[in-house]
Amino acid sequence: MVASALERPTLLPARPDLCLDYANTRYWRGTEPATEELRTFDDVLAWHGSKQIVAADAMAALAAWWRERPRQADGAFAEALALREALYRIFSATSQAAQPSETDLDALNRALARTPSRAHLRHTDTGYAWQVPRLRPAVTDLLAPVLWSAADLLTNSRLARVRRCANDKCLFLFVDDSRNGTRRWCSMSMCGNRAKAHRHYVKTKQA
Repeated sequence: MVASALERPTLLPARPDLCLDYANTRYWRGTEPATEELRTFDDVLAWHGSKQIVAADAMAALAAWWRERPRQADGAFAEALALREALYRIFSATSQAAQPSETDLDALNRALARTPSRAHLRHTDTGYAWQVPRLRPAVTDLLAPVLWSAADLLTNSRLARVRRCANDKCLFLFVDDSRNGTRRWCSMSMCGNRAKAHRHYVKTKQA
């Protein structure tokens, strides 16, 4: 079952902004310590599964492959986190109108070079997806849609809409799809209201 699920063609979505979702699996980055969603490689697999990126049988096959090889799983976990942090730094920089570091861009380019080729599109019930010949037990295959979305966002005009939450304890990344492009907070109900309450507190105290 494991071999067959990984050897047949697989559909991978080209979902916009998936790279930001992945970068935000570590959040409240301005606090010490930050909140970490991915503590083990099983958490990486669970996040991947929650996004329904690949078919359930292929996901189970990948999980089984790494479960039988704990040393490779440890290396895969370190690579998955390193790529996440590079993505966060890249889009955090662009959100501040700064150039990402060459080191981070090189890391992204090296990872992209190892992802499956996007050469064949297939129509699905939910839109279109890329068909790849097979899914290898490699982090760059597992995270291929994340890496593709990062490349697509960096080369798209929507890059100018990438923001970092103005709450310096939050620093969550998001795409500002508001009409006037002036959104500052990841969520008005959370960071926005906290900022308003703080301003009111300061104003009241000064008065």
